[in-house]
Amino acid sequence: MESTLPTGKRYPGWWVVAAGFVIFFFSFGGPTYSMSLLYNEVIAEFGWTRAQATGIYAWKGITGAVVAILLIGPAVQRFGLKPVFLTVLVIQALGFFTFLNVSSIGTYFLAGFLIGLGQGAVLLCIKLLVARWFMRNVGLAGAMALVGSSAGGVIFPIVIAMLIPDIGWRMTYALIGVTILLVSVPIVIFVKQDPSEEDLLPETANEKGVRPSAELVAATRAADLPETYAQLIRKPMFWGIVIGVFIIAAVDQGLFQNMQLYFVQEVGLSRSTAAWLLSLTSLIGLASKFIAGKFFDVYSVKGIAAWYLLIALMVLLAFQVSSLPTAIVFVCALGLAHGGLVCEGPVLAKHVFGPRNMDKVLPIVTGCFALGSSAGPVLLAYIFDVTGHYTWGFALFAAFALLAAFLLTFVRPLYRDRLRAVTAADKAMRTGAVPG
Repeated sequence: MESTLPTGKRYPGWWVVAAGFVIFFFSFGGPTYSMSLLYNEVIAEFGWTRAQATGIYAWKGITGAVVAILLIGPAVQRFGLKPVFLTVLVIQALGFFTFLNVSSIGTYFLAGFLIGLGQGAVLLCIKLLVARWFMRNVGLAGAMALVGSSAGGVIFPIVIAMLIPDIGWRMTYALIGVTILLVSVPIVIFVKQDPSEEDLLPETANEKGVRPSAELVAATRAADLPETYAQLIRKPMFWGIVIGVFIIAAVDQGLFQNMQLYFVQEVGLSRSTAAWLLSLTSLIGLASKFIAGKFFDVYSVKGIAAWYLLIALMVLLAFQVSSLPTAIVFVCALGLAHGGLVCEGPVLAKHVFGPRNMDKVLPIVTGCFALGSSAGPVLLAYIFDVTGHYTWGFALFAAFALLAAFLLTFVRPLYRDRLRAVTAADKAMRTGAVPG
């Protein structure tokens, strides 16, 4: 017998999304978007090159990638999500406290190492937490949680730019660690991490507000794709995803992390104006996440490939930046394109390989995103150090974005297609219609 389900507004998964939003704000978005404000400070104090200054982002990204790919999945399966989540938050906070003792390139990179050890895992833990609660709306739910990242990017750069002249960059970044311990850690302690089968009923319904039949539940389980790690890595689509995600992350963060240097030292904008533009980028990205999340839910892999093309267009606009008005146009495009990234990982993992493979695939996808994020900023900065300009770097990164979009054209949403087939058959059986 069919029965109605609670409305989406009362679905407990949305409380998990709200918790993810706050954690993203304090523990991912704010710290990530604010990192680029650090580079001008350390270059002025230590006389480092741009590649050295942005190298902390490489350490952070590489560490986060290794942790995500090799450690988080097995650790979550053995100890549970909550203990792992709390541990990585504390490690991330310790990384920001390390800024208090930075006096050389070694201690500078040590801070990045510890931050990456925690922050990359924080991103993955939030993705796993939210994705566990959603089936039909995994893209939208992930995007709504990730809006906390953009909101942090709107607020943190302005606050940090105000604090640095008064208390110094070391104390300013140490305060980020304090907010992580005081806000994010308590939320993780109290949030419910594992939904029950009853909790998940609204998101497994074939139609909004209708409880799935026992036959549909069984067919949905049969639609899943149980794979071993060995089977996954033999699939060309798996490699298309991880390589594409690596490349697009390198392009996105390469542009993003170099923009403060570009605006201040090449375009000639003031540091306060550049910080304001960074917040504008985050504000645009905040709205973009809602659009991208729903777009990915509807169009799946093809929608993500289209978004990668948008990234390529954004890179080309960087060539035109020469004044404040053109910088505003560019950061609006950057915010729109950047906002759709990060939330594509759960969609790719779930739509292509299904829920049973989430704990296997999503850590690898997230780790590859972190690796790309770490390589892009240093590569673009290195090209500038060698050539004295960003022209060749921008051209190369636009080509990279096109390559990432091309790779996804070979990927099919296997699980989503199978799930749609069984739900369409169930609806046809109930209504007497003929499927197709």
